[in-house]
Amino acid sequence: MSEKNNLPVPVEETRQYIRVTPTDEPIDPDTATAQFERLHTLKSRNTDTALLSRFTNSPPTIDIYLVAPPEDTQTIQYYVGVDAEDLHQPLERILRTLFPDSYEFRTVQWAPTLLPAQPAAGVEFDGRPDRRKDWQTRLTPLQEFQNESKHVRTPLASVVEAMAATEGPALLQILVRPRADWSTDRDLHRRELEEGRESWLGQLIATLITTPEPTHTDTPVPVEDRARLDELADRDPRHSFDVNIRAILSNDTDQHVADDLATAFAEVSHTTYELTGTVYTDTDAADLRTRVCDRTFQPADYDRLKNRLPLTTPTSPGIVVDASELGSLCLLDGSALTTAARRALATTPGERRMLPPPPASHLNPFRDDGLPLGRPLSQDGTAQENPVTLPPSLQSLHVAWFGKTGSGKSTSLTNGIVANHAATDGADIVFLPKGGGMATEYMRAHYATYGSLDSVLYFDCAALLPALSFFDIRKDLAAGVSRTTAVEDKADHYLELLVGIMGRDRFEQAVRSPDIIRYLVKALFDPVNGDDAFQHRALHAAAQEMHDRQSAPAVADEDLERLLAGVVANSARSFDEIMQGVANRIEKIPVDRRLARLFNHVPEGDGPHFDFGDFLDEDVVIIVDTGRIRTDTQRVMTLVLLSNLWSARRRRAQSTPSTESYKLVNVYLEEAASVATSNILQDLLSQSRGFGVGITLAMQFPDQLRRIDDAVYRELLNNVSTYVTGNVPTDDRLADRFTTADMSEQEMSDQLKWLPRGEWLVQLPAPFDHPEPRPFQVRSLPLPAGDPDGPGQPIPTDEMEPLIADVTARTRSEAGLTLASPSTPGETDDGSDPAGESRPMRVDSALPQTRRLPETVSYDRESHALHCQDCGNRYDPSIDGMRRAIACCGAIADVDPDDVPICTLNLKRSAEERANSEWSTTQLCFLQAVYNAQQLRYDPLEYDLLSDSMLRLQEYVGIESDAVQDLCDADVLRHDTDRPHRLYSVTPAGRDAIGESYRRGVDYGHECGDLEESSEHVLAVEAARLYLEHEYAADTESTVTQVIPYYEI
Repeated sequence: MSEKNNLPVPVEETRQYIRVTPTDEPIDPDTATAQFERLHTLKSRNTDTALLSRFTNSPPTIDIYLVAPPEDTQTIQYYVGVDAEDLHQPLERILRTLFPDSYEFRTVQWAPTLLPAQPAAGVEFDGRPDRRKDWQTRLTPLQEFQNESKHVRTPLASVVEAMAATEGPALLQILVRPRADWSTDRDLHRRELEEGRESWLGQLIATLITTPEPTHTDTPVPVEDRARLDELADRDPRHSFDVNIRAILSNDTDQHVADDLATAFAEVSHTTYELTGTVYTDTDAADLRTRVCDRTFQPADYDRLKNRLPLTTPTSPGIVVDASELGSLCLLDGSALTTAARRALATTPGERRMLPPPPASHLNPFRDDGLPLGRPLSQDGTAQENPVTLPPSLQSLHVAWFGKTGSGKSTSLTNGIVANHAATDGADIVFLPKGGGMATEYMRAHYATYGSLDSVLYFDCAALLPALSFFDIRKDLAAGVSRTTAVEDKADHYLELLVGIMGRDRFEQAVRSPDIIRYLVKALFDPVNGDDAFQHRALHAAAQEMHDRQSAPAVADEDLERLLAGVVANSARSFDEIMQGVANRIEKIPVDRRLARLFNHVPEGDGPHFDFGDFLDEDVVIIVDTGRIRTDTQRVMTLVLLSNLWSARRRRAQSTPSTESYKLVNVYLEEAASVATSNILQDLLSQSRGFGVGITLAMQFPDQLRRIDDAVYRELLNNVSTYVTGNVPTDDRLADRFTTADMSEQEMSDQLKWLPRGEWLVQLPAPFDHPEPRPFQVRSLPLPAGDPDGPGQPIPTDEMEPLIADVTARTRSEAGLTLASPSTPGETDDGSDPAGESRPMRVDSALPQTRRLPETVSYDRESHALHCQDCGNRYDPSIDGMRRAIACCGAIADVDPDDVPICTLNLKRSAEERANSEWSTTQLCFLQAVYNAQQLRYDPLEYDLLSDSMLRLQEYVGIESDAVQDLCDADVLRHDTDRPHRLYSVTPAGRDAIGESYRRGVDYGHECGDLEESSEHVLAVEAARLYLEHEYAADTESTVTQVIPYYEI
């Protein structure tokens, strides 16, 4: 095929068509007949077209196509169009009434000339009546194809199945033109049949024996003519059509498909009027393609000279049908398709049918400014122009937005927040825990919409924290909140934060610890002996002092004093265990540098400070981006800020009792499942409605919550009024929320599973004195303003970077808190110093640097001790301590041996020597670890030369592969082998670098080792020793009594 044949057709050759996508819902034959009768009356109002029709007596032509596109396109298309441009919309209205509501419609530009120019074969269909006037008798009506006893599929179902088997492009063209009323012809034909003058023989006799007037006799009408009379009576000559049917196939291997197509309409044939297909090839096929491309219409003509010849079967490419029969030729019924045909058409299955939108009157309250949810979809998938929005008056009833990764949830939220910012006057608070650039995308859209970022505060919590003060009740007291209430809430929230870090089960294992932590928080807020604000390290110190001295802090509250005295009255052993549990929980905060910095900040004077109370009534957007920090830290950071929001909300309510003056505050929580189970958020959801706070919870699917806490899941469903959900896994309770009288829970569950990306199922609350809209589907709005791939003017990333830098700088100066010391590339949150201060790297132990530990064991840098994760007991930082820590609440057999690191290093270089070395401390530690392993100094549990790769040593020391390669390149380390596993050896230059002596009789020699032996050699000797001991020394019948490696002779 030549390249020019693949060139696109100029736009002026294409025409508007309606692409119809069926579902598995059947077409109603009576409805189809009624709509074809309407179609018969279509007349163009276009002056030129109407004038042409007046002179040519040519009504509009409806053209219908089934198109199998080129191989790289997946589905067969079903098009319907009309040659009069002004009739496109009337035709669409007829089709929407004719087809079930679930069928989808799209207007497209298309032309039959888009097919290749050289067809391989073509098929043209003719009407073939037994007699010239039998075209007036019946063809099979659509109703007959839905007769269950016959099990016959509609012809187009067979056509689709045949076209699905093609190797190249193919097309079926059906041209339909209304036919003038032929009632007079039918009446004349009926009279001829009744008088026996219709047949060729009857006409001959009537000509030879002429009578002045017809005589009526009782001569019976032949049986075949009686059938004709019955069919003439059933036919509707006032609503009939001429139809042309043609097919084109473009691939040479599709000849068999042409033969199949030639018989596709055989089932439409009836008693005396049948349809036949003729296959064309070569030049005849090319001529047929020309007629297809020109949309050449050939009216029915059964009286032409060729059809008048005796003993000739009349034919015509013009097929006459009435309104009840036309559907048999041109309607594609999704319920009658074969499996292959459904696949080829990509029909919409029942569970993917669109829900009907609510009446316009029900959606009118949701058309003004607010939080846009999407554009409502009709049942055929057509999106309305104007989106539905949740008005500010209903936003305090809260929103849940569910959508799995890639569903477009973040993009929809970005659109929503930008638009809602203009619709509300209070703060918009956005929590972004998953990163992925959503903060940048929001600021791009905000800038493109409003022209500046002056109203935006941006906290990238990896480097900049909100300068809030957690243990601080000064503003609460100033707003009139009672001290008791403020302190109780602080204690509750602090315990909730610790639960967020440890998990509720682990946190509550030490039954007494939560109570004592609560007592200590209250003691530090004591009105006489405490303060109105304090750092977390003060709480830590108070717990440590109480532990060390076994004495309670002084408090003015007698009840609290008695509770604390009861704690210290325990036996020394019990008290030690209790306070150890307290320490284990409190220390979860300072172990993370960011949390330590946040919880130890108490603003004084003009320093930066942050409190939501300063912003609730400001028209600002506050973005908290926690995407680049650990999951546990994300969760605690979010809960700390929600705690501050809770206090700010309460202060506003205390100082301004009139809720009418509150400006609406919106909180948007991405990945809300991680904090939705917290009491802080549950309290906000249940109590914020009357205080002007609306919360939008965005998560992948609500079942995430049920798996954590079923009660919280039920509470969430009760506390949220607006639901927007995409494709989510089976969730019976969520499906039940959307259930209507027309759709069962199972049907709704199926609907939720099959929602395509970019479409959402919405349930809205009822405004006051309005009916609640039924659930309906919406399509996502276009990409946000400024997006490089969006519809508007794009804002490139390099233009946004300085704008975001300015926002960050302003946020830092006004309300930001930087980390106390800069992060380095090798630093991790887990290994951070609790106080935020840098300290020298330990060289006596690998534990501070190790990347691997058993799940049940943790390492505390501050105390240089191993901790049992379950009970908090501490153990020595040695291999014996590691054994005891693992066995404390678990079993060594359950631990992956690779997760047990080496515990000791004992690098012998001083700090000054290490500073003057050309190698980093980490590289020197790795050399030491390899040398120790090479000398078999490690317990097999931590490192076994026979079975463990030295890649494990890299992980235990925390060294990068590039740094190891540098050692190899400098010949201080040698890569021995990768069989049976990776082995290195320390060279003499390496021993000098780490200060290891190498003496005869100690490091090598008799029973010590070979001179300059490699790790590979040591492994081989050790393996041989073990083998000989097992096979000979351990055998009582063997003469071998002892195996001595490195024996000098």
